[in-house]
Amino acid sequence: MKAAFRVVLFVGVMTVGLGAVAQDNGAVTSKDKKMTMVPAVAGAHTPYVDDNVGSTVIFSNLATEYPNGLYWCCQGATVSGPYSPGFVEWWHAAAFTPSADATATKVTVSIGYLAGAGSIILSLNADNGGIPGTVLEQWTLGDLGQSGTCCSVQSKKVSGIALTAGQQYWIVATTKPRSSVWAAWNVADSDQIDNFLNAGLTNQQGNPVWESYMTNINVAFAVYGQ
Repeated sequence: MKAAFRVVLFVGVMTVGLGAVAQDNGAVTSKDKKMTMVPAVAGAHTPYVDDNVGSTVIFSNLATEYPNGLYWCCQGATVSGPYSPGFVEWWHAAAFTPSADATATKVTVSIGYLAGAGSIILSLNADNGGIPGTVLEQWTLGDLGQSGTCCSVQSKKVSGIALTAGQQYWIVATTKPRSSVWAAWNVADSDQIDNFLNAGLTNQQGNPVWESYMTNINVAFAVYGQ
């Protein structure tokens, strides 16, 4: 069924309060299930290696000046399949707008695995009236880091997609139709003052709906190019 779309704009922190019962790994969700919180995994740390020398930063909120705090380890936007533990389908997307014409060559995100089975589908999308639109390129993320750790990332090469200055685009994380994966797209550390456009999709009772909203806690990602 083709997803219906609804735009809801508000300003504020995404986390409204904890509502779900903690899983075996200690993870809980906010009442609206948009956010997942998980305790830090003791002693688990992956140093971040910046291999983007020579690339143009089209957009990035990765806190690269803090290699042990590239993003917040223990809170992220929920990304889950329809058969994930205790959830319906939850997808997430974040908008960005290039300040100059550019050609995208790489997308980097930080999504951590919690439970279930399956992969995350990552895509670069055009805008459709303030929500994710046409998929420009799509990839499969099968090797997710463990949620509650820092600072592994997943990167995918982009086949030279031309981006126009001032035009809004989206990085989108979705799941496959029968996926049971439960993951969290880590929130960014670098800016919690400005407001950012995000979107979420939930599929309840066969009625998938994208909703866009403003938040001052963005998810962590970067788009590189030339």
